[in-house]
Amino acid sequence: MFFRKVFIILFAIAFVFGCEKLNKETKEEKVEAVKERQEKAKEHPDEGQGLITLSPDAVKQAGIKTEPVSLKTLTVEYTFSGKVSVNETRLAHVGPRIGGSAVEVYANLGDYVKKGEPLAVIDSPELGEVQSQYLKARTNLEVAEKSYERAKIILEGKVISTGEFQRREGEYLSAKTEAKAAEDKLHLIGMTEDDILAIGKQHAINSRVAVYAPISGTVIERHLTLGEVIEPVKPLFSIADLKNLWVIADIPERDIPKIKKGQGVVVTVSPYPDKVFRGKIDYIAGVIDPDTRTVKVRAEIENPPSPPFDKWGSGGLLKPEMFAAVKISTSEKEKLLAIPEGAVQREGEKTIVFIAKDEITFEKRVVEIGYEVNGYHQVLSGLKQGERIVIKGAFTLKSETMKEMMEEE
Repeated sequence: MFFRKVFIILFAIAFVFGCEKLNKETKEEKVEAVKERQEKAKEHPDEGQGLITLSPDAVKQAGIKTEPVSLKTLTVEYTFSGKVSVNETRLAHVGPRIGGSAVEVYANLGDYVKKGEPLAVIDSPELGEVQSQYLKARTNLEVAEKSYERAKIILEGKVISTGEFQRREGEYLSAKTEAKAAEDKLHLIGMTEDDILAIGKQHAINSRVAVYAPISGTVIERHLTLGEVIEPVKPLFSIADLKNLWVIADIPERDIPKIKKGQGVVVTVSPYPDKVFRGKIDYIAGVIDPDTRTVKVRAEIENPPSPPFDKWGSGGLLKPEMFAAVKISTSEKEKLLAIPEGAVQREGEKTIVFIAKDEITFEKRVVEIGYEVNGYHQVLSGLKQGERIVIKGAFTLKSETMKEMMEEE
């Protein structure tokens, strides 16, 4: 019995030490394997780079499917450089219609204003003179009107002559014309109907006039400070409706025959690489720029609002003067080397795909591709016709490469 207990204890001790040794050897083997791969990579930098080997079960579980790279019939698309611009049909430059000095400034850069909203108030001595002329003309009209009405009554009793009646009628019509001219002048310098009615009721001169927004939109320029003396020729504000913008593309001379009105365009900008903005060509310039040998092409696009989505103070996602890539679809079709969208993976700024070397071994490869067209990307470089690529399960392989990189580090 005693010897049996001793034997069991010695066996347990040997088993524990054996496990520790095995674990140690396993860890050392992993380290040695990593070191061996690193040394091999240094000696043969182009050999075996980006190779991933999975077990047959892992391949099946990931649902990996492959197909050969082949020619696909795709709609031909061309990409040109361009920029975002304000839609000039929805742009207003606002200036005063009379000289004076700014006593109130309400609108600031980036403010969203509605049509008819006051932007600033100007105090103008010239306006006071025009209002004085209007009040004088109104008074003359009232006097002439009363004289004319009285003349019509007494003419029936033959108290006055026809000649006297016609004289008073002439004075009334002349006073009416002068009053209308004075009122129109007030309208021309920016006074509203309510402002003019207030002057007539109160018989008081107000030398201040507001500058109103002619359209609803965002204030994109402001050239006015409080107390500044201004002239009628100077624009004070620029207001643009940023909900709808233009994109202007420069088309090289050789590509002009490929571009037609009504063609669809897809616009991308660097701040939002994953977003596309769509529109149609509505204008092709009739002249070529002699310096760049390009022709201007314009498309109108809707501009989604930037957060908060219930306000337009900051405009939309697109900003005027942003550089843009303008992709124009044509009616042409061409056989191009292309791969499906499912094969494409991103690794930082690189585009990668996985080549099937055999049933369980795959190679990661950096490629260059064009824009997506009907679910396919044109291959610009990095692949040859006939090479088998992973079209489903590529994300699993990408995860494996990331795992290996972390282990090596």
